[in-house]
Amino acid sequence: MHLDKRDIKILEILQEDGRASYSRIARQLNISEAAVYSRITRLMKEGVIKGFSAIVDESKLGLNIGALIGLRATPTKYMEVLNQLSSFPEILEIHDVTGDYYAMLKVRTGSKEELASLLDKIGKLEGVVSTDTKLILRTIKETNKIQLSKLEEKAKPPRQVRVKTR
Repeated sequence: MHLDKRDIKILEILQEDGRASYSRIARQLNISEAAVYSRITRLMKEGVIKGFSAIVDESKLGLNIGALIGLRATPTKYMEVLNQLSSFPEILEIHDVTGDYYAMLKVRTGSKEELASLLDKIGKLEGVVSTDTKLILRTIKETNKIQLSKLEEKAKPPRQVRVKTR
């Protein structure tokens, strides 16, 4: 896939404000709204942009307990366990990892009791060998933004559209 400097700038703008209008982006890049639409559509089709969503403050919704759970599983049941875990709404992230655990889970619940209940449900899944839970005391940094400046340095300049004259 080929990203030029305009594509990268569009990604930077959308990471800052996912609700940025095509017209605002077009003004910032000095290109047409149609060009912005076309580029964003292509970036979505190619999977560079996975989607758009609101960033919600969990604590405002009463989801005050965050935890990271290290999971060990029977190798032959591992994929089945991951598929089942994917359906648990309290589990926000599942990462297949190297090291002491097979997977790391990031979870949010409303209380310690709800967390205990979730751990019981996870522990009862066929194939789960053990879990190791760490409560999140405070979050120092949490972001979904990718640093794009290094990509921009290597990117090709935007292609120039030639206008035919008679």
